[in-house]
Amino acid sequence: MMCPCEEEEETSDHLIFQCKKLHNQRNEIIKQIKNTGGNWPTMNETLVSNYLQIFVKFVKSIDFADLQRCFTIKDR
Repeated sequence: MMCPCEEEEETSDHLIFQCKKLHNQRNEIIKQIKNTGGNWPTMNETLVSNYLQIFVKFVKSIDFADLQRCFTIKDR
């Protein structure tokens, strides 16, 4: 399925690393990871193994219903 940002398919990698609709959330996860001495971008495995709490906070900050509404509105 195409992402509501209309840039690419809506994949986990796209949402984490590229989706322009998640720019603010991504900036926060980048800041938090870099503050712990980590690098960005990082591999998905590293997100889960080394930065799980930060990654969970990132995921919880995403309003998936809002992303879906954007997609639904465009389809009308």
